Amino acid sequence: MAHDNDNGFTLGDVQVSPSHNTLNLGEKSIKLQPKVMAVLHYLAANHKRVISNEELMERLWQGRVVTHGSVQKSINALRSAFVELIGERDIIAHYSKRGYQLTIEPLFSSAITPALQIAEFKVANEINPKLFFYQHRLRFAFAGVVAILLLTFYGFSMRALPIVKNHKTVFSSTQGYTNETGHERNAAPHPDNNHVAYIREKFNARHPGETESEIIIRDNTGKDWRIANSDGSWFKLSWSPAGKSLVAVEVKHREGLPLGPNFYEKQNFLYSFHIFSLDLATNRLLEKQLLSQWQGRIFSVTWWDENTLEIVAKQGPNAGNARYRYAIQDQQLKLLDDLEGVTNPIASTVLKKKTAVASLHKGAVQIDFLNENQSPISRSQLDFSAVDISWIPDGSGVLVYAEEERKLFALYTNGEQLAIPLADTKDKIFSRPRFSPDGQAIFYTEEKRSSNIVHLGLDGAKTRLTDTTDLNYSASFSPDGEKVVYASVRNNQTHLWLVENGQERQLTSQPIPKKVGAIVWSADGAHLVYNAGTQIYHHNLETSENALLLAGTERIEPLAYSAANKRLLAVKTSGEVRNLWRNDLGSNQQKQLTFGSVGSAVEYKGDIYFQYLGESALWVLHSKGDALEQLGSALGDYSKLLKVDDHGIYFVSGGVCRESDIYYFQFGQAVKSVFLKRDSQIVATTSFNANKGVLQTECYLPEANIVLLK
Repeated sequence: MAHDNDNGFTLGDVQVSPSHNTLNLGEKSIKLQPKVMAVLHYLAANHKRVISNEELMERLWQGRVVTHGSVQKSINALRSAFVELIGERDIIAHYSKRGYQLTIEPLFSSAITPALQIAEFKVANEINPKLFFYQHRLRFAFAGVVAILLLTFYGFSMRALPIVKNHKTVFSSTQGYTNETGHERNAAPHPDNNHVAYIREKFNARHPGETESEIIIRDNTGKDWRIANSDGSWFKLSWSPAGKSLVAVEVKHREGLPLGPNFYEKQNFLYSFHIFSLDLATNRLLEKQLLSQWQGRIFSVTWWDENTLEIVAKQGPNAGNARYRYAIQDQQLKLLDDLEGVTNPIASTVLKKKTAVASLHKGAVQIDFLNENQSPISRSQLDFSAVDISWIPDGSGVLVYAEEERKLFALYTNGEQLAIPLADTKDKIFSRPRFSPDGQAIFYTEEKRSSNIVHLGLDGAKTRLTDTTDLNYSASFSPDGEKVVYASVRNNQTHLWLVENGQERQLTSQPIPKKVGAIVWSADGAHLVYNAGTQIYHHNLETSENALLLAGTERIEPLAYSAANKRLLAVKTSGEVRNLWRNDLGSNQQKQLTFGSVGSAVEYKGDIYFQYLGESALWVLHSKGDALEQLGSALGDYSKLLKVDDHGIYFVSGGVCRESDIYYFQFGQAVKSVFLKRDSQIVATTSFNANKGVLQTECYLPEANIVLLK
């Protein structure tokens, strides 16, 4: 069916208005050139087939001499606009030598369709207008009755019918399940309620900074059976419905490349699926299958049936998230159709072919419950940006855990939520909770965090600024290098601490509610600005006042703050896209300064030096007129910028806990040199001062154990 050129439509969450040549998502709006909008509208109107370059030129550039480059230019403009709105998701698929097709089915305004339907019906019955009137009236009456019956049934089935809940939600104690001094995590209880599979990790002696891990199965007497080990890392564990097989996902690096990504680089590991067929009665490995490697990212793995895996993943760093089924015996991978309103899945879990899917919509999680035929049962919206989900054994709903907010609750298929309290311990990380098969206990991983701030001087000497078992992090030099501020978790409270002349004192009087991110100083050294969650705080060192400066819904990291004109420069993250912003706090106005995806950035005298993701070039955004200038390309992709002076920039390369020496790039000569050598790369730099050296934390494998909530 053809659609009027002015008829608006939606692509996922994006509203498309051809009459205004705009794309809209929430408060964001992007203006398109008329020809670019015409290409999008034509692809939408013909979304069920691939549209060739020739057809687009013939239909949209009628009477004009154009080349394929004109079409490609419009396609590139569309892709850039969608990246700016929703991040790195490929909305327009390209098929080599064939053409283009939308990857999301458009939903057109209903204003056109009913009128066309009535007109067609009228022509068929124009011999008897009276008959048309009564038939049309009967059709609407029948539709109304059906709608009422469906709503009544839905309301009755979801509210009147009781949900059987054979599980505990009130727990009175915790008990260590693995009490070794090591790193044990990711408990996967076996359906027999007598065995638990888990992962044990330790540092790899042959590859400093990397780990090796084992898969362990523990029985109800506490006896362990190691079934596999890896030089990489075991990542996911899941038992088949009958408990005959265990799937484990192994993460390894590609040949010649490190396991972890570079700074600000999207994860793009190599994953392998291992299927272990086990006889738990005799501790025998019956069969082991290694499935094909997966390049991209795995979010979750569960079992659809005894022979089929369901996977939520992306294929390659720039692909969108999708659900897949893999038939083990046939070795066939199948892409599942998108569900209505579920366009960005992040996890799925299956129990007796009933599925719960977690997906992201406008930065928040949505949970959809589906029956065996993948038809909807119910849908719930949550106020979190990331969650872990697993079925409650009785099938009444799912166990949901939001790690950042430390919220654990049962979400039932009728939409009811029931909170399950956890200890609020800020120096520990809780993760991957799973009900025991009898529903009477919950297994979860508890990781104890601690770290100390180390000062590496220009002479290579190391000095510990902190020497405690607390979690000390995010250290930052003052502009003159004479003071250091850092965040510390002590007595289950997070505060800022100041080190001056070898003495430390607590700065904040009220606990900071969330983990502190970057801490930046004002140029005069009298003010601090730091982020915690999606909020920015200001601390006045002269008055000791601490106040909320900026609150939002997206991640934001401060770069610089001027108390005189109340101006904040920051990096704001929307989805997976990072961009530079300027906030004038006095007038409550903000301006986006870049439109792409920014990696590392630092400020110097009001100018912002930065790199675009995946590009080696260094750019500077001048404060005067927001003029953009390219300075050089000798830094390398995905560098971490540390500090700028009048003549050059200091930076490191590598990735988290595998950092290089400190480099200096001189602008005039475009020469890179080593400024400060390191004796270890297994560190994380938090601050740099050209006259004082580096503040860093040493990377280590923290103690972690599996705990039982009873």
